Amino acid sequence: MQAIELTTEESEVLSELLRHKLEEIDIEMFRTDTHDFKEMLKHRRDLLNTVLSKLSQTPVDVVTASK
Repeated sequence: MQAIELTTEESEVLSELLRHKLEEIDIEMFRTDTHDFKEMLKHRRDLLNTVLSKLSQTPVDVVTASK
């Protein structure tokens, strides 16, 4: 398993991007007639939901960037 450290702001932005992409996938699934493409989108949606869930459950280590 690979671990990454995110600041609170990074975590919030990543969560926002994931939620936006999930909305796009739902729209695309509704519009497509191709079974294989729809199945791929469902799989991608499941993966993104898993990542979003992990992100919301994991305590965020705040890292101060030194410049």
